[in-house]
This record gives sequence, C-alpha cells and structure tokens, in this order.
Amino acid sequence: MLVVAAACSKESYEPSTPTTPTTTPTTTTTPTISSEIQYATQFAKDVLENYYLWNKEIASSISSSLDPETCTDPVATVEKIRYKQGGGYNSKQDEDRWTQLFEDVTPFQESVQGVETTNGMSLSLGTFNNTTPQAYFFIVNFVYADSPAAKAGLKRGDYITTYNGEDITQANINTAYYGETTAKYGLAVKTAEGYIQDTGEEVTLEAVKMYLDPIVCSKVFDVAGKKVGYLMYDSFDLDSAEKLINVCKDFKKEGVTELILDLRYNGGGYVMTENLLASMLAPADKVEQKALYQQEIYNSILTQAWSKDDKDFNKTFFTFDHEINKKKLSTKDANIGLNKIYAIVTNNTASASEAILVGLNPYIDLVTIGQRSYGKYCTGFILGADDVYEKAPTVISKWGIYVMITTYADCDNKNLARPVGIDPDVEAKDSPMDGYPLGDENETMLKAALKKAGKNTVVATTRALDNTPQMELKMLRNKYKFGKRILQMPTKFKQELEER
Repeated sequence: MLVVAAACSKESYEPSTPTTPTTTPTTTTTPTISSEIQYATQFAKDVLENYYLWNKEIASSISSSLDPETCTDPVATVEKIRYKQGGGYNSKQDEDRWTQLFEDVTPFQESVQGVETTNGMSLSLGTFNNTTPQAYFFIVNFVYADSPAAKAGLKRGDYITTYNGEDITQANINTAYYGETTAKYGLAVKTAEGYIQDTGEEVTLEAVKMYLDPIVCSKVFDVAGKKVGYLMYDSFDLDSAEKLINVCKDFKKEGVTELILDLRYNGGGYVMTENLLASMLAPADKVEQKALYQQEIYNSILTQAWSKDDKDFNKTFFTFDHEINKKKLSTKDANIGLNKIYAIVTNNTASASEAILVGLNPYIDLVTIGQRSYGKYCTGFILGADDVYEKAPTVISKWGIYVMITTYADCDNKNLARPVGIDPDVEAKDSPMDGYPLGDENETMLKAALKKAGKNTVVATTRALDNTPQMELKMLRNKYKFGKRILQMPTKFKQELEER
C-alpha cells in the first residue's frame, strides 16, 4: 500500500492518509529488464506522482519515462525528468538539482546523520595549469576531531599532491577526495616563487566508519566592548543537537550579544536541528510567543490531505520545546536572544544552512559575509521502499529516494535563497592557504566578519603566500551531505509503520 507520509515538521501532527495506489506494484517480466529494475521504476513513479512538489509539472514525463516495461535505468531517468523551469538555474529560475534515486540508500542515510567511512579531511581542489594530463592538488580546509587525518597531524592549509604514489588526476581524483579506503597521501609545500613542491613525505590514512562532529569550533571574542560568539558548524545532523544547546548556553553565560555563524562548508541537514538552533538564536520574546518561523509549500495532494485536520500543517513556529532522536530537549536556558548575526557563506552553504538565515532574517539584523550561497530553496523526504509499500518487494529493499516535497519561505512568504542563493553583504573569499586555523581571528573570512562587527586592529598578516595565477582553487562537495534539507516522518507515523 502506498502511504503518503506527513512532511510537516510538527511531530505532534498525525496526518490523514489520502487515497493513493493500494497494492504492491505489479510488473511484467521482460527478457531485457530485470524484476529489480522494474520494481524500482514503479517505486520511483509512485513516489514522484504522489510526493513530488512538481508532480503536475512533470506528469507526462513521469508517465512516459518511468514505465516499468520500458525503462532500463530508473536512476538516470529520475535525474533526467526532474523539474526545470525555462532556462533553469543559469537563467535564475527554479530547477530541481537534488531529487535522486539510490540503488542503496543506506550510505546516504548514514551520511546525513553524520556517519561516514572516511579519513576525516575536508578538502579543496587546486588545478595546475599547463600540465598534460591535467594534474591537481588538494589543500586541507579542516580535519574532523579524532579522525585519522587529525591523528596524523594534518591541519588546515596542508597541501597534498599524490595519492598512493601517483599524481592526482581525473583517474583517481574522486577516490582520493572521498578517502573511503586506506591510502597514502603525498605532502607538499608552497615555495617562495608560488609553486607547489613535493616534500617527499607521505602519510598513510586508514579510512574508518565514524561520526563526524559538525561543531568544528566555538569561541568568544571581545569586540569594541561587546561579546561576539563564533560557531563554525558543518552539518545539521541530529546527534549534534544536545552539543549545540551546550554551546549556546556557554555563549549566553559569556554575555554574547552578536554571533558569527560560520556556514561556509555547511551543505544542510535535518530541519528539526535547524529549527532547534534557530530557536536559540531568535529573540526570546518571539520564541515565547511562538512566532512563525517558516512556511512550507507542498503539492496539491499533500496539501489537500493534511489541511483537513490542521490548518497550520505547513507552518513551523519558534519554540523552546523540541524532540530529537526520541529525546525531549528544552532550549529555554540556551536562548541567546541575539541582536545581530554575521553569517559566513560560500557556494557550499546550502539547504538547511540557507534556510536558517531565511527564517531568522525578519527577526534579527543579518549580515552575510563571503560569496553567494548555493541556492537550495526546497526540502525533501528520504523514502525507502519499506516506507512506501506495505509489503515491499525484497529485490528493492535497499532502494530509496531523496525527493523534493516542499519549498520553504519565511514568515512573510519570502525566500532570500531562491532560486540561485543568498548574495553576501560583504565580499570575502575562503582562503585555506592563508596560514591560520578556523577560529583564529586572522583567518581570512573570520577576520572580515570581526571587522564588520567592529574589530579594527589587524593583528597579523597572512603567514602563507598569496595564491598565484599558476593555480586555481575550488571547494569540492560531499556527494552525500551537500544540498540536504530533510524532513523526518512524525513519530506517530513511524510507529504506525513499525506496527505493521
């Protein structure tokens, strides 16, 4: 039975179930298409027809392209038929770049919960000019606490030029970047002439399955007679909720009135963690009043089903009371009640990290510093076959889909991030080669934020040399964690599924 799950972020709401297909999909076996592919195609078709935000706009493509009797590659087909308005992103119009079908959804699910098989490095990619074949290098943005990279002594600004004794090229760049297997990384330094030179030193990093703590750094600065907090936050996962509360309690105890919220590498995460952090940063009186934080816009099927029982099904309000990972959490003693937020953003700031700025903007003086954010203005469900069918075919038990089900907006029905991202008020570029760790007041983007907050003293110049025209640098994106703003099924609905 296909069940439409509640997508609102209010866990106390128990939805009615609209009329939808009520049987396990039937397929016709063909000589060229396996039963697994046929069932997976039908699964994708059912989800897009009922959950997808733009289901009406692409209805004909769903019907014709996701035919179990003819579709041989449902993963590629879903990506191909995703909604694109007019010229799409390049024309500053809506374009779904995120709905994705997975043959095995487990790594995706684990990663957005902060668990990955990794060596623990966040890397940017450098390109050497005039090399054949094209050669690359990595520079370390930061390393996660207690990771293999941290234990090996790697740090922000370190250069890497080889992988298992070979130059980094198109042939090995992805495996080198993701660090999912044990491997040797060759180190390099930047010379006085601005070149990257191998040192001959190698470090062996053993990939491990671990939780990546997204709270990379937090501290407090004295700036022009006021206390300014700094939080470098990498992902809105669920397990970081309690630690976020403790960080905000510390900020409150220190008398912080303004916050530098560093989201430069934050590709998103769970809506409920986003809401929790927002309720600690928003003015206390607005949280007390349970003022409107955000609104969600669903397709007509979901809207009709859920609006019957709750007129506020698509609204999220500030609150001191939260439930995450089956734990009841209070943020009342952790509410800072900020006067101003300086948000550090880049093109790698996406989804939930954009949404928190969108939702807080009407209530707090917001200053954005950096580069234009990514422009992820919608929200999705992660659905496995078992979430959709009463009795899912065994051959698709690992299949799943991340499907866009809403667009979000602030209390005034506006979205700063739609459709191509949030433009910064102050331009600044991330520069991991500047020689300073994250959280150091001389680190390039933090220094720009502190200057905007009123810190005029330049304590030091950068220790590393300026980048030269010889190379270009860009941030790579985590294939799982980037561009995610995820709604969870309400507790009551999950219990209903488990009792079947």
